[in-house]
Amino acid sequence: MSDLSRDFNTMISQLRPAPWIQSATIDPSSYLPVVDNVSFESLQADGGGIVTCINVAYSLSLLEFGITHPDVRVPSMLIIDSPRKASGSNLDDQARGHRTYQRFQTLAEAHGSQIQLIIADNDSAPIPGAAFGKIELDYDNPFVPGVAHPGPEHAHRAEDES
Repeated sequence: MSDLSRDFNTMISQLRPAPWIQSATIDPSSYLPVVDNVSFESLQADGGGIVTCINVAYSLSLLEFGITHPDVRVPSMLIIDSPRKASGSNLDDQARGHRTYQRFQTLAEAHGSQIQLIIADNDSAPIPGAAFGKIELDYDNPFVPGVAHPGPEHAHRAEDES
């Protein structure tokens, strides 16, 4: 557990979600993040770009920990939805997004054959790199190429399902 806690703290140090963060650990009983002695549940209640970055750091730490510790069984695929959505657009927010994508790229370059990392984002990656493939989806092309659309009679909003 101390290795995972150390790796999570290192990831937080690299991504720097907020300059005021002093410590980041993993709770040994829940295996959830604790940042500056604040529990995961309390962090989640705050929301926003900083919390999103902490969640991404936690997920990336688990992914990388599973690669470096094969005896720990965690999935080798990670899907992250909108890692920059809750962030603002000031220079600090943009820098945080840039650091996050640099970390995605570093992981893909170091462990590409061992992991699958899927990032759904409204904008292109803020850094160039061959590690990032791009699939654009829109109303006329809503699915990943090769996945057949079920037809308009099967397209329903999840909220409308009972």
